[in-house]
Amino acid sequence: MRNLIRALRGKPVELSPKQEEKMAKAQAKADRIIAEREAAGRKAMEDAAAFMATQGGGANVGGPTTTPPPSFDPAQPLPPMREVFRQALDHAKDSFGEMFDERAGIIDPGPGADLNKPPPELEDPAEREQWAASEREARDEARAPYLAATRQAVELTRFATTGRAQLEDVTERLRHYDPARVFGVYRVPDRYDLSKNSENKVRVEWEIAHAPGAAAEGEVHMAAFDRAGHWAARRFGEPEVVDEDVAGELVRRANLQPEDCFGLSRLLHVRATNTEYDKSWSAHIDGILVFSRASLAEAHVALKAEAPLAVGPPPFYAEVLDWEAVAAWVAPSRHTGPRTPSPLPHLPSSWEELMIAYLEVVGVRSEDCYGVQITRAATQSGLPDLSMASFARNIRGRHDLIHAAELLKFTYRDRAEYQEGRARWRAYQDEVLHAQLDHRSGQRAPLDTEYRPPPSFLSEVFDMFNPLDPWSPLPQIFNRNERPQLGAYCGPVED
Repeated sequence: MRNLIRALRGKPVELSPKQEEKMAKAQAKADRIIAEREAAGRKAMEDAAAFMATQGGGANVGGPTTTPPPSFDPAQPLPPMREVFRQALDHAKDSFGEMFDERAGIIDPGPGADLNKPPPELEDPAEREQWAASEREARDEARAPYLAATRQAVELTRFATTGRAQLEDVTERLRHYDPARVFGVYRVPDRYDLSKNSENKVRVEWEIAHAPGAAAEGEVHMAAFDRAGHWAARRFGEPEVVDEDVAGELVRRANLQPEDCFGLSRLLHVRATNTEYDKSWSAHIDGILVFSRASLAEAHVALKAEAPLAVGPPPFYAEVLDWEAVAAWVAPSRHTGPRTPSPLPHLPSSWEELMIAYLEVVGVRSEDCYGVQITRAATQSGLPDLSMASFARNIRGRHDLIHAAELLKFTYRDRAEYQEGRARWRAYQDEVLHAQLDHRSGQRAPLDTEYRPPPSFLSEVFDMFNPLDPWSPLPQIFNRNERPQLGAYCGPVED
């Protein structure tokens, strides 16, 4: 398996002397079989040429005349079998690699770069660290001309908890912070202890992004919105509702100012289900949380009583950056860190670097922030590889964690200077990153779930005993008339 992975990564295969001896014997046997097949093929072609000569060059008696076949030259070599096999393997790898090309147009890698065939990595830890530091220094230098004239330093404080106790622990931690100095609080989208399916007793991590000198004491209030709830009034074909839209209604109703808000945070869980051979991992977005110094209970109860609501644009600016498009190049493995050297060293090597870069280029200040977070867009069954380059690492042995980060979300009170900052960010994307990482900002896909009534119970019973279709499923007994959800926060599908 180790040599298979090395071969997929383009590295030379390392064999022991015993393996070398076995390979030599296998190669000799293969050469003998190929020679025998080539001789048999040449003999068959000679016989066919001799037969056609006796038939007058291929004329059909009593039928149309056909073009004589090309003459057979015994000295002409047959196509080498090894070359045919190699070409078939290369074609299969290229076809499989096309499955990971959906991000075309988001990042321009330049000529010669291949998403699925990155350069080999450095193995020595010290050499890796030195190389990564030099790449980071070059990126910082390239970013410097685009930075806001006035900007805050960003500090990231991470702490561990468990899935069961996380909300209580987050609330307790935030008691010791000044919300005006906090950019946001969020669940780090990494999953530890992969032997367990549920996160209840498993270590999870949260992080507080804040400016220096954020220490303070005070109360913390939390409000929650469940994606399965019917909060928004929507119909088929209308724009979808995202988490920050619903949280924005609470911000508007409670007149919540960003200097009193610790963060809007999507509640993420990474869970597993057992399969026949392994576990299947899925990322679930259950809803959104609002943490604040001011009480939210009265406004939250009023919104719940009035739901479903005519949810409109949120009362703040919302930006989305596609981190996963970057990760597919620089950190494609779900189980390890960024590649070193980086295939595209001008791109940030981590989502933390990308988050801080945005805040510093746009110049967003903590007192204007409703929240920053690294999260996911939606619940996804399964966490697929990001590129062929990640396949080798993802199937290798046991792993300690899973990275599930997909996108960065920024919500803040807009100002004229931030509009100028976003113009700098777009220039930085175009001229340095050669990417369009904000392509999802402001996008709302149309709701496309339709209701299709199930067939009658009797027809399902008859189908079950249909001799022409022995694989018909059993009739559905429970929840036969339960309607699917139109979309997050949108309730069941209507007629």
